[in-house]
Amino acid sequence: MAPSQPPPSKNRPPPKLKRLPPHAHISKRPLLHPAIPSPYTSASQKKILYISARTPFISAVKRIRKLLSLIDEREVGQIDLAGGKSGRNGKGSERQKLGKKAGKEEVFLKGTGRAIEKVLGLALFFEGQEDVKVRVGTGSVGVVDDIVEGDRPEKGEEQEEGGGQGNMDVDREEENEEDEELPETQIRKASFVEVAISLR
Repeated sequence: MAPSQPPPSKNRPPPKLKRLPPHAHISKRPLLHPAIPSPYTSASQKKILYISARTPFISAVKRIRKLLSLIDEREVGQIDLAGGKSGRNGKGSERQKLGKKAGKEEVFLKGTGRAIEKVLGLALFFEGQEDVKVRVGTGSVGVVDDIVEGDRPEKGEEQEEGGGQGNMDVDREEENEEDEELPETQIRKASFVEVAISLR
């Protein structure tokens, strides 16, 4: 019997990126993400804060607290002191019931690269708070980088540096690599951390 091949694994590492010639370099693009919704929008829109390595810690804590307080106000709804029905058109209690069934609204923090440490620091800070719950998740995202070609060294300069016959084969390999057309972009994987913070 012929040995059977194992099924392809979903968790196999991505293929290695091609080595760039010496006259080319990579220019990193900023990460793409959707527009940030207003903090006053309904629970149907995710409240996301993108944290960078330069985001001040206390400013991020204040922004998260503000979003959590707005979420809390939305969940409580309007209170009518006259004893009538709460909310507009008497539907306040129905909305509150639906909100409790649907689950708590969360504030999401996201960070990649050097910002992962800051995001985890914020998660640890809020983990110590008694009135909030914290969930941490990780993943990877595809990032697009541009490949920029510089000036190619002239043929005469390469021969002066090479000097001997032993380098002829190496020079031919380099010429073949140079003749290949470089792609304009390449995709690499970057790790990210996502922290979800919600009120208890």
